[in-house]
Amino acid sequence: MRQKLIHKTVQSQETLVKGAGMAGRSAVVEESVSLPSLLFDSTLSKEDWTEGLKHHSKTLTHLLLNDQTDDFSAYLQSQFGSGTFESKKGLTETDYKPVLKDLLQTAILIEHSTIPPYLTALYSIKDGTNALASQIIRSVAVEEMLHLIMVCNVLNAIDIQPSVNKQENYPTYPMKLPMNVDFYIGLETFSSNSIATFIAIESPGKPLVKAPKYNPETDPSALYSQRAAVQENNFWTLENMKGFIMENVHTIGEYYDVLFFYIVIFQIIAYYKEHGSLPKTFEELNTGGIFTGDQKKQIRPEQYYGSGGKLHSVEALEGVIAVFQEIKGQGEGADDSIFDVDPSQFEEGMELAHYFRFKEVFHEHFYLGGNYEPFMDENGMMPVTTPPKGKDLPVDWNAAYPMKPNPKMEDYVKNKELYAQAVEFNTTYRRLLDAIQSAVEGNQRELEKSVMYMYALKEQAVNLMKQPLDAQTNAGPTFEYIN
Repeated sequence: MRQKLIHKTVQSQETLVKGAGMAGRSAVVEESVSLPSLLFDSTLSKEDWTEGLKHHSKTLTHLLLNDQTDDFSAYLQSQFGSGTFESKKGLTETDYKPVLKDLLQTAILIEHSTIPPYLTALYSIKDGTNALASQIIRSVAVEEMLHLIMVCNVLNAIDIQPSVNKQENYPTYPMKLPMNVDFYIGLETFSSNSIATFIAIESPGKPLVKAPKYNPETDPSALYSQRAAVQENNFWTLENMKGFIMENVHTIGEYYDVLFFYIVIFQIIAYYKEHGSLPKTFEELNTGGIFTGDQKKQIRPEQYYGSGGKLHSVEALEGVIAVFQEIKGQGEGADDSIFDVDPSQFEEGMELAHYFRFKEVFHEHFYLGGNYEPFMDENGMMPVTTPPKGKDLPVDWNAAYPMKPNPKMEDYVKNKELYAQAVEFNTTYRRLLDAIQSAVEGNQRELEKSVMYMYALKEQAVNLMKQPLDAQTNAGPTFEYIN
């Protein structure tokens, strides 16, 4: 007999997911859409599908991205532990590769979209000035390149060829990130406005963060309702999955949460199609399934020449977890802290997350060494928007070239010298992307060239920024595709 898929959960999800937030109607856990129903019940309404997706994506992502594999196994047992499931046409017949290719290529575009704005602001700072601000922006830009490469590793792990150097891979500025945001990003000179945009890009999805300990001596270096009429629906389409993101995702971290949930769902379906049953433990789900890629194409830590963060290769689900933990930690902080790793681990090279690094520049103060007691609750948490209160971080906002925002090569057509310089810059940037493309296709040594190209980019960008374009602004790099 077919198990009833809409059921009361045996074990409370509050027990399984300590601290995980619930959204909308799905906060009423006892009546929430079960995971089997979300996957297999074709009579779900769009509203119930959306609420179920909200609930289970938060639950599943919270557990796995916080290394709570035992609790995740208990969660699977509570959802899949009894009965058989009647699979109807829909998700089990969905070709996961085009869906994940689209979503992961979007992740690459998100990472790529941040790099030119960060580099533009960095290059616009005049030599000999704003050394600390330059160091902060440079460190974030390098880590965004790391994120891009690790998303390529995830694509290769599921046997999908990544693409980083084609015209459709290029961001076009000004632009919105492909999620529910209300701000634009673009190519601008170093200023409080550009840094404010960078803060918006890196904004965390959580409202609170652990306050740094005060030490004045610190040296800063979804409720299911049954229907009488039954209608067959399949909401597991790329259009609906992307639509959910565009309506419900507001930060880069949230994008990776939902993307991770989609990857796990397709891994569950792959297991179901192979074994005729649903997985009950993380160990059953970890390997095989969608992870059929050529491991020789993986870029490994010893093959990456960047200076920031850790590079993770991907051979199984645990590798995806490591990649997404790294990306989310570096962007918005790890373990509810302002740092990119759990500060209790005292890892070498521990840094502030990107959001907090940019806030230090904007407010011209460091976080460490500040007194946050006035902002703290009884649990030592403070609003994520709390400004840094440590020692001064000197910033000279005037020591930057007055570059025209979002320049285009067509702006330079009447000036042959400027146009030639823009072509030279864009050719170098294309060569940088070509080297990354070759590396993610299995020629990892091509990454060695990236260092050379990065140095050349700075020199060429500064040469552009020194050239007046009109009475108020100078030229600048355009980061446009060039054949």
